[in-house]
Amino acid sequence: MDLFSLLLIWPFLFLASPAPANAANHTSNWAVLVCTSRFWFNYRHLANALSLYRTVKRLGIPDSQIILMLPDDMACNARNAFPGTVYNNADRALDLYGSNIEVDYRGYEVTVESFIRLLTDRLPAATPRSKRLLTDERSNILVYMTGHGGNEFLKFQDAEEIGAVDLADAFAQMWEKRRYKELLFMIDTCQANTMYGKLYSPNIIATGSSEIDQSSYSHHADQDVGVAVIDRYTYFNLDFLEKEVRDQASSLTLGDLFGSYDKDKINSDPGFRWDLMPGGEAEGKSRLVMDFFGNVQNVEVVEESAHGDDGHLGYLDHIIARMRELDAQRCANKSVIDTPEGHDVARLAEPKKTREVLAEIQSPHGLNQQALGVAVVLGGVTLWFASGLL
Repeated sequence: MDLFSLLLIWPFLFLASPAPANAANHTSNWAVLVCTSRFWFNYRHLANALSLYRTVKRLGIPDSQIILMLPDDMACNARNAFPGTVYNNADRALDLYGSNIEVDYRGYEVTVESFIRLLTDRLPAATPRSKRLLTDERSNILVYMTGHGGNEFLKFQDAEEIGAVDLADAFAQMWEKRRYKELLFMIDTCQANTMYGKLYSPNIIATGSSEIDQSSYSHHADQDVGVAVIDRYTYFNLDFLEKEVRDQASSLTLGDLFGSYDKDKINSDPGFRWDLMPGGEAEGKSRLVMDFFGNVQNVEVVEESAHGDDGHLGYLDHIIARMRELDAQRCANKSVIDTPEGHDVARLAEPKKTREVLAEIQSPHGLNQQALGVAVVLGGVTLWFASGLL
């Protein structure tokens, strides 16, 4: 591109330039909770995912910001001695399934392909909002996975596998597409820590239940249900979250959560990865538990415009409505004089020209017309200046 062409188009590039990634504050939390196992004997894996689902909802993340993927419906399995229920403790004090659960991907919808498409937003156009991860560069995301795995792989429904490289590349696409601000990856499976060894994208904290060549063990079984009902790593995460993080005002950090792990109780070596955070371990440990597991209070709310979702137009509509309100107040308190014809003439503070300009701005194309006008003027000045130089 020559100098003349660059000088010609620079005003348009200035007007169209996007805001830099991660320039805004953290404004929302999302959770992607994935069980990758089917069949009755894997009851505990589904209970793991449902347990995290209940906890993040208790701490304020709404269903609209939780993606729940369950390959099998243990609640309706013919072997279930307590139909319509799923428990994570032998005392069966808490039904995880209940009547207030929203499963977004169920049965054979839970595949490696659907999981990667969800993360990278490569879904068909007809996919409903409930099946989409509608995040941006201001969103924190918790990605929790549980199932059967091995060295750098996790099985999906005993039919296919996702590898550590596949996962790393999916997270990299998310970063490039500005789909997260910070991401917490947690995995409970055999040799879990090998699944985050290939990650290379910024702003990720990772933790897993077991080192290479180590198994991830169940915590206990329910003799009446007939199978194990939860895994140890997930159990002790929940133990901390339920007992220590009582409400959304909690100031506990990820350092507190991860520091509570006892490998003698978990029966394996939990692992952590901090180096992808700009400040390393110190910065990662300082992150609040509520930055990933709960609600966010400093949410930025933008009113929708009548002409679409454009935030600038919504703000202009708000200003116009306020000016009309002030205009109505002025009309109510107007000064009146008598004319020879006997008519009342209002001395209004707002001239007609102002109303016409407001009407033009309010039109769906008014803002674009103004931007184009500024660009044309700047372009003309640039051409005049360039011609003098050349």
